Amino acid sequence: MAEERNYKKLVLLAGFSSVGTALLLIVMKFAVWMVSGSSSILASLMDSTIDLGASFINLLALRFAMSPPDKEHRFGHYKAEALASLCQAAFIGGSAFFLVMHGFERLLSPRELYHLDWAIAVSAASIVITLILVSFQSFVCRLTHSEAIGADRYHYLSDLLLNAGVIASLICSQFGYLWADGLFAIMLGLFIFRGSWHIGHTAVSTLLDRSMTQLEHERVLEAVLAVPGVDSIHDLRTRRAGPCYFIQGHLVMDPQLSLHQAHHIATQAELAVRALFPEADITLHMEPDESDTYRDVKFIDNTVCAVDFAAMQQRTQQGDRPKDQPTATAAATTSQQNPDTKQEEDKQDGQ
Repeated sequence: MAEERNYKKLVLLAGFSSVGTALLLIVMKFAVWMVSGSSSILASLMDSTIDLGASFINLLALRFAMSPPDKEHRFGHYKAEALASLCQAAFIGGSAFFLVMHGFERLLSPRELYHLDWAIAVSAASIVITLILVSFQSFVCRLTHSEAIGADRYHYLSDLLLNAGVIASLICSQFGYLWADGLFAIMLGLFIFRGSWHIGHTAVSTLLDRSMTQLEHERVLEAVLAVPGVDSIHDLRTRRAGPCYFIQGHLVMDPQLSLHQAHHIATQAELAVRALFPEADITLHMEPDESDTYRDVKFIDNTVCAVDFAAMQQRTQQGDRPKDQPTATAAATTSQQNPDTKQEEDKQDGQ
């Protein structure tokens, strides 16, 4: 609970910081654009305006995501972060399209720019302010792994390059290369569109319950298989929403164990996983080591979850396990058998 409270405090602070920074940058850039007429400054101004809208939506979504679970949302509201990231991707993609179109117009019809020194000074100040914000967001992301703050950080990180590009275009224009203003606007628009694609792809993956990483799956399997009494594990399902991991799996045990003994083993397995992911919601189902168990396997862990069993087995002492107990690989192999073959084996067992 302490970690969750710290998560809420940090992500909300980062959200308010983003909104405040965007407001400051908009005021600065609007004033300079009015006196200079630079297309690159306008591109930067539009980007900061989109940043403000995206950061404000992000802040509202973060506040909603922090609300506790209720009867209609018993897993919590953390997916609101991914939804906010998807909205940010749409905003950023729209601004990128606008910048590219405006850049083509200026490239075909260059215009003389005024007060370039002011424009360069404001762009340099924007870089410093944005760098401070990105540094704080990076700190928050390292501690919380918040998807919404990560998306916010990504497009503010692109702002650093955007402002650097604006300075380069203004310097070129100062030396008489008026077409550089439109060219840099096009390049910056394409770069921003690339960032929107990255943010949108990450958000959609979360909304579609993408599994945890391969390394994280290996760690879960290692922890579970190291518990005495666990013969194998299959149907490992994982996902993440906000700071919470959701981990489910089926543990295969000796059918001669009592319910009390099996429950104790499952509890030890859960504690082993919780040591790796303290805020995880863990559900482990107990099953006997019988042929009917493998007949009901929905999917095979090393295929669906992309777990490198070879690398995992090198770190797991399989020699400590009794020879008559199947390993995780054995369980997976059994579940891949043809149903007709398994029925013949069951008939032979019955005879």
